[in-house]
Amino acid sequence: MRDDRPTPPRRARQPRAPGPRARGPFALRPGTRGQRRVIRALRLLRMLLRGFGAAVLLAIALAAPQAGRLAAQDCAGAEACSLPGGTYFAEAPPDGVARGAVMFLHGYGGSGAGEIGNRAMVEAVTAQGYAFVAPDGMPRPGGGQGNSWNAQADPAGRDDIAFLDAVAQDAAARFGFPRERVLAAGFSGGAMMVWRLACDRPERFAAYAPVAGLLWRPLPGRCAGPVRLLHTHGWADPVVPLEGRAVAGGALVQGDLFAGLALLRRASGCTADAPDREGYTDEGGFLGRRWSACAPGAALELLLHGGGHAVPAGWAPRALAWFGKQTPAE
Repeated sequence: MRDDRPTPPRRARQPRAPGPRARGPFALRPGTRGQRRVIRALRLLRMLLRGFGAAVLLAIALAAPQAGRLAAQDCAGAEACSLPGGTYFAEAPPDGVARGAVMFLHGYGGSGAGEIGNRAMVEAVTAQGYAFVAPDGMPRPGGGQGNSWNAQADPAGRDDIAFLDAVAQDAAARFGFPRERVLAAGFSGGAMMVWRLACDRPERFAAYAPVAGLLWRPLPGRCAGPVRLLHTHGWADPVVPLEGRAVAGGALVQGDLFAGLALLRRASGCTADAPDREGYTDEGGFLGRRWSACAPGAALELLLHGGGHAVPAGWAPRALAWFGKQTPAE
């Protein structure tokens, strides 16, 4: 039989409410095939990121020890590093990993650039795994060539103890060496500044190694505390003789080396003025005396060579061997 019931009318499509539409070649309408492809691609990307996230983090962690080395390139070698109050030059060991540093202060009229340019000295230090740091003193009074140090603690001059501490801190951060393993060394006028550091602030550096420089007179009544110091001097030094001399028309007088060592022995709690019975040495062109019966953390040694006013050949390896014994790496 034929079904004579009427067919229900088809529902008309409702018009979409007007609203903002994406425009441009990459616009996608909701529910289109392009949108579904994008959603699948985003899900795949999320899975990849989950899988490789740990690898990426590991790579970053492995790169972290190189951060100090990379930062050091900002001012390594012949390019000066700048700080409030002054500049310095520095060079890392060949492999970029420094176990400590030698901060070497130039002599009167010298410069940090001159010291970093002394390739024999720099390479002797960096070959042993230490960074070489060469700060600049302030311009000489009166406009003379080169720089000098405020070894006499002139209140009108720069606070060089604070400046050198800041240099060590900054270089340690840039080059990645331990701040507590810095040997403060210097020649002539730089050595005089090293003596002032060792006497006034012995805790600022791990050890001290002045060459051919002394305290100025009048000597202080006392030094601050125990210290590790290796002093090197030429037997025939006419510029800074062992007993010191008057300079600048008598306005300044260099101190006496043996009086300075006596100050350090008292500050270091040494039990005798005489060197150790077994503390006399004669090797590698150096005559040595050693005082070890002192307070914990103190060590005093004197090296004399037959030359004049100079850093003697072989000084750097000898000083670093001594420093290594005082501050063994952990």
